[in-house]
Amino acid sequence: MNFEEFRVSLAERRPDQMAFVGLGNPYRGDDAAGLILFDRLKNSPALMGARFIRAEANPENHLQEILDVGAGLVVFIDAARFGGRPGEIAWVDEDRIDSASVSTHAFSLRAVTDFLRLHQPFVFKVLAIQSGATGFGAALSPAVRLGVEAFFFPS
Repeated sequence: MNFEEFRVSLAERRPDQMAFVGLGNPYRGDDAAGLILFDRLKNSPALMGARFIRAEANPENHLQEILDVGAGLVVFIDAARFGGRPGEIAWVDEDRIDSASVSTHAFSLRAVTDFLRLHQPFVFKVLAIQSGATGFGAALSPAVRLGVEAFFFPS
């Protein structure tokens, strides 16, 4: 997937109806990929008006903030192991959230979405980037770095 395909897939909503939640651990190699992608999206003029919440490895600490945004669509951006090639970016179906080994957060993303849905009728999407090495202290792998670049600047 590239940025244009991403934008088209969200075209049914205005940016002010969307919230993006960046997940990942910046100290665990490719697990930081979701945060890098999140930061790049945050600076995109096409998403001006959307809300951006950098939750890192603790989305459960941002539940009230997500609720307060009042967006109809919440997009979690995270590194995951969904069977793609390292650096590949794809939507992960909500019913596969926990089975796709999404990130390294201790709290289940499914539990987060279930809790939020008790309070508001959100639509959730997960934009995942296939991770490789996620060891503590590891650097972002070249394949994942290239995947992020190719998302914004496809060849």
